[in-house]
Amino acid sequence: MNPMRTWAARLILAASVASPSLAADTFDLVSESEATTWNSMQPKELKDFSTRDLRQDNSAPTCHSAPDNDADNPQIRILAPPLGRPLTAPLDIDIQFVPTSSAPIRPDTFIVCYVGLVTMDLTKRITDRVTVSEKGLHVTGAQLPRGRHHLLLLIADQRGRLGRREAVLDIY
Repeated sequence: MNPMRTWAARLILAASVASPSLAADTFDLVSESEATTWNSMQPKELKDFSTRDLRQDNSAPTCHSAPDNDADNPQIRILAPPLGRPLTAPLDIDIQFVPTSSAPIRPDTFIVCYVGLVTMDLTKRITDRVTVSEKGLHVTGAQLPRGRHHLLLLIADQRGRLGRREAVLDIY
């Protein structure tokens, strides 16, 4: 083998071992094949969405839960990434939960869903990496493929009221 190529190969190998890989710090929130599949299947019927009372069985919301539009529902604020502008993956996601004065947030009810022609629950992909608290969550390194992605975030409080926030992420 050419001595120059041998030296270059050793240099590349040493650099890859010495510096941490960016890929190790990221995770697929949504893969390209998932986004393609989820956006090309038939949508759910409207009857699949419900406003069931979460107080009845102390249950958590699902991707098909809808708030009852009570002004006293908890709020979800998306602090990062900035919405309404082109974004580059990987993303850092910073979410803040705002409880009402009468009931604290139940972190175990947090749900994040990908909404395409098919709605998919992505919650475990985030909760496997970070802890969701009453105040919110912060996750780094979320990979999404190029394109427009609709996310739905849900959280309930201890009185069973549901907070809902939609986010459109335009990845370029």
